[in-house]
Amino acid sequence: MKGLILLCCCLPLKHLHVNSAYGYRVHPITKQFTFHKGIDLRANRDTVYAVSGGVASIGYNEMLGVYITISDGRLCCIYGHLSALLIGAGPVACGDPIAITGATGRVSGPHLHLSISYDGQPLDPLKFLYQLTIKSNNHE
Repeated sequence: MKGLILLCCCLPLKHLHVNSAYGYRVHPITKQFTFHKGIDLRANRDTVYAVSGGVASIGYNEMLGVYITISDGRLCCIYGHLSALLIGAGPVACGDPIAITGATGRVSGPHLHLSISYDGQPLDPLKFLYQLTIKSNNHE
């Protein structure tokens, strides 16, 4: 994350409870040992907030279901398995409500999938959020 400058960083949900962490895991549906490029957060019809600002695009695929991508050109956040969209394609500000969590795509239950990349390199979203919300506020 060297060189990363953000004016604002917001948590994606009001309460964070990790169901599945970043890194290698046994996929709950395929039972394959694969790398999970994001985190899964427990959520059931909860409001999702933009972690950072940028330009939003919306899509659907078999894995992520209904998803939103927000990118500023370097930082890219993907929010997956959404049940409802609160925005359309276009500019989004940090902290804006963007969607409602759900269980679309390949899932074993409702949750929010969050993945973050910087310059195309995947980051651990928990470490990213910790660095920008907790650690920076404590001036460590």
